[in-house]
Amino acid sequence: MNDRNPSSSKLASLRMPHFAALFIAGLLVVNTGCSLFVMGGKALFGDPKVTAPFTAATGEKLTEIDEAIVIICDAPHQVTEGFPSVQIDILDRVSRDLETQGINVVPAGDVARWFDDHGEWGDYTGLAEEFHAGYVMHIQMRSIDHRVPESENLMRGNAEGHISVYKVNREKKKNLLTAGRQEKSEYSMPVTSVFDRGFAVQFPTSYPVPREARSEDQFIQSFLDRVGLHISQHMYDYKMSESIH
Repeated sequence: MNDRNPSSSKLASLRMPHFAALFIAGLLVVNTGCSLFVMGGKALFGDPKVTAPFTAATGEKLTEIDEAIVIICDAPHQVTEGFPSVQIDILDRVSRDLETQGINVVPAGDVARWFDDHGEWGDYTGLAEEFHAGYVMHIQMRSIDHRVPESENLMRGNAEGHISVYKVNREKKKNLLTAGRQEKSEYSMPVTSVFDRGFAVQFPTSYPVPREARSEDQFIQSFLDRVGLHISQHMYDYKMSESIH
């Protein structure tokens, strides 16, 4: 005698395809690293913006400030031995990236000529005064290399350094001159450290690039572009999809 309820069997058979579909969908989500959720989130909310570390630390947005920022870059001898022009390369790239975001940057060429004429950067107050800047950004390249020690046939860039930003504190002092009733303004321009952060870049992050796949010069230029953009993104808000690690 068959005690099974026909209606229960029919209901179970109807539920099985739904369960299978949910199970397969779950596997797809796991196997794609939750990319479906990410894509769904972007569809609903758009590509969210990441707050710049500089803004998070200071509460200021350079994209909304008229005062100029002067950028300098230096590197120790062991770094410039392998990358002789790294200071100018990074200075130029960071300046260009920030200008693209609408930030008022002292032209990299002017800053490079200052360095050529003086042979050193001098103090931050003097630089700010020379270029009429409200901020000084100091990039220190501590290490940079594009070679894989275990293999001469592979290339992978690694760079480490430090970013410091100083703000000029202009204290305007007025002295009224009785003779001619002319007003004379004097400025005191000390600088204050407002941002201090280390950075590290690996390019590419996934796997090294064989030398036969790309010329060494092309790889180095792409690597320097990545380092420059990573440094720049400390200073302005950017879309999450544009994050550089």
